[in-house]
Formats: sequence, structure tokens, C-alpha cells
Amino acid sequence: MDRDEAQSRQRERASLELEPADLAACRGIAEVHVEAWRHAYRDIVPAEYLAGLSVAEHEAMWRRSLAAGSPRLLVARSGDRVQGFIGFDASRDEGAGSQMGEIWVLYVRPDAQRLGVGRRLCREALATLFAEGFTCVTLWLIVGNDNAMRFYRAMGFQLEPGSRQSFTLGGATVWEERLAITPREALLA
Repeated sequence: MDRDEAQSRQRERASLELEPADLAACRGIAEVHVEAWRHAYRDIVPAEYLAGLSVAEHEAMWRRSLAAGSPRLLVARSGDRVQGFIGFDASRDEGAGSQMGEIWVLYVRPDAQRLGVGRRLCREALATLFAEGFTCVTLWLIVGNDNAMRFYRAMGFQLEPGSRQSFTLGGATVWEERLAITPREALLA
């Protein structure tokens, strides 16, 4: 990375603001969602499925989610550009107690990764959930997304043994695993 690029990235990091998502952010959220999926899952999910992802369809989906109020969404903006977003709320898992929260989704633009965007979003969501009395927060991670696994481990998340399950996506079997974190683990990370 040359000096100009490093200075530009530093300015982006300094200008990053977190805020609750609103309807105006849905287009940017959808763009990040599609771009991040195409980047993160290119070796995991069939190429035809990724090519078929639609920003317009994702925008409509996020508009419906905002209208429903679940999950809660935060966006990270640098100027007018959405750099990343996180959705979090109570756990959707069957049998999860009332004290279990969940990060439903966290994506950052590939060109904004490793700038602290995901870390800031994740810390804010965890702080909110723990302050509301959740004693554990989980998330599901697609197996093979090694960058995300390293990120979540650095944040203090631990893999839950025996949680691996599969689902079908684009005609392929995809595996996911559940990770969890407690307030103590979050403080130690």
C-alpha cells in the first residue's frame, strides 16, 4: 500500500460514523450485502447463485426488515457511503432462552475490510445486547469463510462444538457453525 492510499484509508477510518439504519440507507445496505456475499462466498457458494444476487431484491428485503423492526440495524457510513452494517436482536434459534441475543448479519464492503468497520459495528451491537441483559450472543457462520472466522475469534467468539448444520443454497450443500460470546469474553478480547 502506498502512502497516499494509506492516508486515504486513515481518513476513511476517522470519518466513519455508526448510526441506526433508516429507509434511505437500504440501498447502501443492499449494495454492501451483495458485494460482500460475492466476495466472501466465491469459493463456497455456486457462482450462478452469487451472480443472481439482486441489489434491488435485497433493498426491498431490508426495507421490509426495517418496517418490521427486526433485526435492529446499524450502519457504518463514511460520508454518504455505507461501508458496512450489522443486524442484531434476540436469538432466532429454537430453544434459545430469553437471555440469548444474536448477531443476525454483519457485512462490510470488501474494500473497507481491515479498517475497523466490522469491529466497531460488532462492539456496538454487543454492548447494546449485553446492556439490555442478554448473557450470551451467538451468530451463525458459513464454514469456509476463514476471514470471518478469524475476525470473530479475535472479537472473543468461541465455536460451539456440535453446532454444525447444513442447508441448501443454489443447489449446493452449505455448512454453518454457531459461535458464541459472553460479556466476560467480550471484555477480554
